[in-house]
Amino acid sequence: MAKALLERWEDLAGIARYDAKELAKLCNLSVRQLERDFRRYMGRPPQDWLNEQRIKAAQQLLLSDLPVKAVALELGFKQVSHFCRQFKSFNHLTPSQFANPAQTALHVAQR
Repeated sequence: MAKALLERWEDLAGIARYDAKELAKLCNLSVRQLERDFRRYMGRPPQDWLNEQRIKAAQQLLLSDLPVKAVALELGFKQVSHFCRQFKSFNHLTPSQFANPAQTALHVAQR
């Protein structure tokens, strides 16, 4: 996959609301062609990559002091609990712990 196309996909990921079908439409590709390109060049399905991009966007929003619920809604999660589970599966921290490193250090110190 050409670097320019990857950068374009990164830009379009948020516009596509982190959905592979929407990303395919924005790139003028069929979903199947998008899947083939991702597997060929990145070794994984596009939705996996989009989920990662969504969590990276969440990290940036959390670091800008937005509340967890606002971040979840901004990124299109229908349930805050789903956002929290997905965030934790990627980062091994809850969104609140990620947003407040001092709280995480205190929690670890108390163990």
